[in-house]
Amino acid sequence: MDNDSDMGRRRFMEMGIYAITAAIAAVSSGALGLFTIGPSLRKKRSKWVEVEFGNPPSAGATFSRVVLEYETKDGWLTGQVRKLAYVKRVRRDHVIAISADCSHLGCIVTWDEGQKIFKCPCHQGKFDVNGRVISGPPPAPLKRHKTRMDNGKLFLATEPVPYGGDASESV
Repeated sequence: MDNDSDMGRRRFMEMGIYAITAAIAAVSSGALGLFTIGPSLRKKRSKWVEVEFGNPPSAGATFSRVVLEYETKDGWLTGQVRKLAYVKRVRRDHVIAISADCSHLGCIVTWDEGQKIFKCPCHQGKFDVNGRVISGPPPAPLKRHKTRMDNGKLFLATEPVPYGGDASESV
């Protein structure tokens, strides 16, 4: 009888040690997983960057090219980012900014004033004045940068957002 109770206790201790080891392994694996892939799951935070808009044209004028320059930090690496956008004053107090990155492969689109379209030189993608796809392989419209006017200065959000086709955002 004494031998049976020793085997029961021994088995109980053995199972307890296995359970504690499994718990430590699970917690360590979870922490390691969050450390390695966690930053890639975090949403990028957009910053407001002042851009040189020059002499703001009147409403209805053509698009102007502007360059967003800002510093970004990815993990422990810090780098300088330059992005191109096309800006147009729609109303006296409202400016739109369309990203110059093609939604197909990220090529830089150009504004054709004569045809009033954006053209992608890589695969002949064409976009209308609002950035919607007219023809070619691009799967989605051009993205928009949120804009803000402050004391006559133009600020653009660093992360473009998809254009939703809202009539208030149309050119």
